[in-house]
Amino acid sequence: MIRRYFLFGLITLLFSVSVYAQYEQTGGFARLRGIGNNPYVVDPYFMTVNPAWGGHYQNFLFGDLGSQTSAWGSGGVGQFVATNFHLGRGFSLGAMLTRNDFNGFSIGSLDPFSAVGAGVVSSVNNIIPGAVLSMNNNLELMGSIKSGNSAFGLGIAYASTNNEFAPDTGAGAIGSASQLGFNAGVVAELSGSFMIDLGASLMLPSATFEPPAGNNTEASQTIILVNVRAFWQYSSRLAFVPSVAFMTASGTVDNGTTPTTTSADLPSFTLIAAGFGFNYQVGDFLLAGGPGFATVSTTLSSTETSPELTNSAFIFPVWNLGVEWDLADWLVGRFGYVAANASVTTEEPASVNTVNEFIMTQYFPLGATVGVGFMLGNFTLDATVNEDVLRQGLNNLGGNGPGANTFAYLSLSYAMP
Repeated sequence: MIRRYFLFGLITLLFSVSVYAQYEQTGGFARLRGIGNNPYVVDPYFMTVNPAWGGHYQNFLFGDLGSQTSAWGSGGVGQFVATNFHLGRGFSLGAMLTRNDFNGFSIGSLDPFSAVGAGVVSSVNNIIPGAVLSMNNNLELMGSIKSGNSAFGLGIAYASTNNEFAPDTGAGAIGSASQLGFNAGVVAELSGSFMIDLGASLMLPSATFEPPAGNNTEASQTIILVNVRAFWQYSSRLAFVPSVAFMTASGTVDNGTTPTTTSADLPSFTLIAAGFGFNYQVGDFLLAGGPGFATVSTTLSSTETSPELTNSAFIFPVWNLGVEWDLADWLVGRFGYVAANASVTTEEPASVNTVNEFIMTQYFPLGATVGVGFMLGNFTLDATVNEDVLRQGLNNLGGNGPGANTFAYLSLSYAMP
C-alpha cells in the first residue's frame, strides 16, 4: 500500500506544474504524455492547475477523449471537456466538466486520495460498507482577467452524491459526499525576459453516513497544493525554468458505530518537489526537459496495536525529457523519456510502541513515449502512439499485427477565430 502512496506522489510531481512559452493555441494531456510528461513546456492543459492561464487561452475549447478502457462501458479513461470565452476588456470565463478518473491533480480531481485507499468515501465505506456513493461529474467554473502582460485567475469546483433509504414508516439512513474546491493564480511578466507563475489550490472532500438513530460516521480532508515557477528567457533560443511545488493533505474520520464516537486521523501526505528545466527551440524544433527531485512522506496514525508509522521517499533524479518538431504544416512529431530513482524508507510495527525500519532503492523506469499532433485549421488532435504498433512495422499492413490500438490516448482542442 505504501508504494502506491509514493507512486501517487510521483505522479503529482510530474503533472501538477504550470509552464511558460509562446501560448500556442493547441495542446492537451496527450501532447504532454508524448513528450515525456514534460513539465517544462507550455500547454493549455495547465489551465486546470492555474486558472490565470485562461487569460492567454481565450476563446478556446479543449478536452480529452482519453484511453480505450473505461469503467463506464463507453468513453475512454480520463475524458473531460472544458471551454474558455473572452467576454471583453481582458475578462475571460470558462468551465470544465471532469469525471472521477480525471488525469491530473487539481480541483478537477474528485476525492483524489481514493486512488490509494485513503479517500473520504472509502474511509466511511470501510466502516459501513456501501454507505456512500463515489462522487462524479465535477463542475468547475474559472475566471481570469488579463492586464498588459499579466493575468490573474480564480476557480471554484463542486460535486456531490447522495444515497438515501426512505422506508414507508420511520426514519431512513442517508449517505452523502461532497467536495468543494478553490484555486487561484497569477502569471506575471516582471520584465521582458523574466516571468513568475504562482498557483494555489484548496480541496475539501467530505463524506457522511447518517443512521436512523445514533451518531453519524463521517470523514473529511483538507488538501493544499502550491506551485511556484520562474521563467528566465536567457536568449532567443534558450529558457531556464526552475520550479518548486508543495502539497499537503490531512483529515479525520469519526466512527459513529461504537458506543461513543471515536475519531482517528486519516493518512497524512506531504510532498515537496523542485526541478530545473530548460526549453531550447530552433525554428520548429523544441528540446525540453531537465532533472528534478521530490521528498514524499506518509504518516499513518497510531492504533491500539500499532504506533504511529511514518514512511518516506527521496526521489532523485526525476528525468522528464522530450522533443517536438513539425513534420509538415499539418503534422507534428514527438518523442519523450521519463525515469526516476527513489530511496524509500518504510516503517512496520514491531510492537505497540516500537517499529522496524526498511530502506530500499526503487526505480520508476516509465520509459519512452511517442506522440503525434494533427492540425487542421483551428482544430488539433493530439495523440500518444502505441509503441507496439511501431514495433510491428510492415506487419501492420499485411500480417496479423499486434492487435493493439494505434493511439493510446487522445486530446482535442479548437481555437475559435
